[in-house]
Amino acid sequence: MNFRMSLFSVLAMTLYFASPSIAAPRAVVERPSFDFGTIDQGKSIDHVFMVTNGGDTPLTIGQVSTSCGCTVADVSSRSIAPGKTGAIKTTFNSTNFSGNVSKTVHFHSNDPRMPVYTLTIKGIILERLVVTPKQLDLGEIQAGTRKNILIRIENKGPQPITVISAKTAMPQVTAKIVTNRVKSGATGTISVDVTPRKEDRFLTGYLVITTSSPEKPEITVPVYASTTK
Repeated sequence: MNFRMSLFSVLAMTLYFASPSIAAPRAVVERPSFDFGTIDQGKSIDHVFMVTNGGDTPLTIGQVSTSCGCTVADVSSRSIAPGKTGAIKTTFNSTNFSGNVSKTVHFHSNDPRMPVYTLTIKGIILERLVVTPKQLDLGEIQAGTRKNILIRIENKGPQPITVISAKTAMPQVTAKIVTNRVKSGATGTISVDVTPRKEDRFLTGYLVITTSSPEKPEITVPVYASTTK
């Protein structure tokens, strides 16, 4: 009995390994992670990920999604023949980021081994012009009462910059540039006065700062407040 079972097992394994493998597509990306190094804030990075079909049936690329709206991805071909290569073109906009950044792109396919493939774009973004605070959330302000806030502009770039203007469409807000020219390594100041009117319930708008910095020629600072009688 044992001999018969052993013989059956040997025959079954022989047939298993002798049978042809099931045909299927296979998504292969040689470099699924792209490091763009160090760039200045505001620059856009373009990169193309090459997707090869290492299987023996057509590879179909389905949905492509990104981890945030800062990254856009486009597929050159939705169907890749066996042995052929397609491209996923990506663009990352670094405008609102600083420091170490990592963003992902996911694409779905009919590869049974890996139906969702993850691609990574990463690097370091240098913020040459740092505005503090990045938004003015003033909380509650009594109507007719003036509140003063200072906005600081730190120049981390190698060259001096000029603060050209600081404007807003909000009649309750006025801004005065205290430091027009900010040297490298120094900090400039903008003085902002907010005086809510009696008819105001909420204040919401923007302060737009223009500078001579090529990396950040325009800075938008949101302004929020609520009014008490």
